[in-house]
Amino acid sequence: MPWGALTGALAVLIGLQLATPNLIGNDSYFHVKYAEVMRHAGVRGFPPDFPWLPLTILAPDRYADHHLLYHVLLTPFTVGDLRIGGKIAAVAGAFAMVVAFAWVLRGGGARGLGLAVLALGASSADLLFRLSMTRVQALSLVCLFLGFHWATTHRHAALAALACVYAWLYDGFPLLLIPVGAVVVAEFATARSVRPGVVGAAALGFAVGLVVNPYFPEYLTFMWHHMGDKLVAKEALRVGKEWAPYDPAGLFANAGAAIAFTAFGAATLGEGRWRRDARAVAAGIVAVTFFVLTMRSQRFVEYFAPTATFFAALAGGRLVASWTPRRRRALAALLAAVLIANVAGIGSMLVRRARKTPYDRFAAAAEQVARAAAPGAMLCTTDWDDFPWLYFYNVESTYLIGLDPTYLHGRFRDAYWAWVDASLGRVARPSEVFADQLPCAYVMSDREHGAFLELAATDPRLEEVLADGAMVLYRVRRDAPAPVYPTTPH
Repeated sequence: MPWGALTGALAVLIGLQLATPNLIGNDSYFHVKYAEVMRHAGVRGFPPDFPWLPLTILAPDRYADHHLLYHVLLTPFTVGDLRIGGKIAAVAGAFAMVVAFAWVLRGGGARGLGLAVLALGASSADLLFRLSMTRVQALSLVCLFLGFHWATTHRHAALAALACVYAWLYDGFPLLLIPVGAVVVAEFATARSVRPGVVGAAALGFAVGLVVNPYFPEYLTFMWHHMGDKLVAKEALRVGKEWAPYDPAGLFANAGAAIAFTAFGAATLGEGRWRRDARAVAAGIVAVTFFVLTMRSQRFVEYFAPTATFFAALAGGRLVASWTPRRRRALAALLAAVLIANVAGIGSMLVRRARKTPYDRFAAAAEQVARAAAPGAMLCTTDWDDFPWLYFYNVESTYLIGLDPTYLHGRFRDAYWAWVDASLGRVARPSEVFADQLPCAYVMSDREHGAFLELAATDPRLEEVLADGAMVLYRVRRDAPAPVYPTTPH
């Protein structure tokens, strides 16, 4: 193994975490806090209830944890300061991915593993950013690399076990069919051999993982709702920008190196060599598939960049190893320069974000509501992605919307659009929505919703109780006490 390169990768991952006091990424705050809830619930309380988003498809009577195993794996990191634990967990997950990347390359006979690890860091700045989040994606990549290895070696039992674990880890587990299917296609293309056993093994593992699951069958229903509005969009929702495609400049800046790696790998398979290397052909199919997905959605760059690097290393490693030492040093210097630029860019962005949005920016509002409102009363926000920052400090309240806007839209479409109109300042008296149509006890708005804030200031049924440079918190004046959940909108 390239221990020097792996040590350098670990240093980069730690350095990015040290660049900011924040957890990296909004959802990181939710995942680490929920893992703490799970730890406190203990074995007897597993899996814990989820009462916090009662008007969404994550309501208690239909909740399915689509990151169940990930949250279990996070629990040891929740002893002590959650931010520090979340950062350590993020580094551990990302480093596990780098180790799996190098280990599978070595198992495939690739040469120049140190250069491959260096190229991985140079492949995409967005990859470094997304790997630094306390999210499941790094471990998802571990599953994909191991799945590729066990599919190419036809280790059916290991592949089935992996598929079962993957189904518990993350609802993106069908991604495993990409490397497994690529192996079947590549073996047919190179040797006219059809060996579908790997597909059957993966399917069996998926089936076991889904059925032997505390959330079966709600898990399947959730997957359908979770992905439906994104893959087959019927209405324009304010989902995260990660689901939008890159513009041409953004694609070049964040995936240009990965595209170059894919082209290099394809070029090395020319002149008929592809007929003799099914493994490299399969890796190429995987990389191209994730490139197509990246063209549709930015979030897939976290899969495209590492699989493109993997393909280039597997297909072209021996060619690079045959170069003169001077030429290899030049390549290493180029990759190092790109990596340094990526790290510098992400690091400076993290510093700016921490100044603009410190981790405790909504702590005062969350703690005020936890003290003043009855447990289970609803804290509403004007932005769907404020939920993790509030939840991190307040698990006593319930929330109107969070994690994904489609979760509310998928259950109460009219309530969702009423909330959008009020949040954007399209309703003269916002309380007509937040009090009359939605059962909100408190409403918090960040300072970016200027139109709402102007209207709320003149709304007699919204009483300002707290304000600072980040937010304004209002108590909703009602004739009767605010509803305590579970309940439904009027």
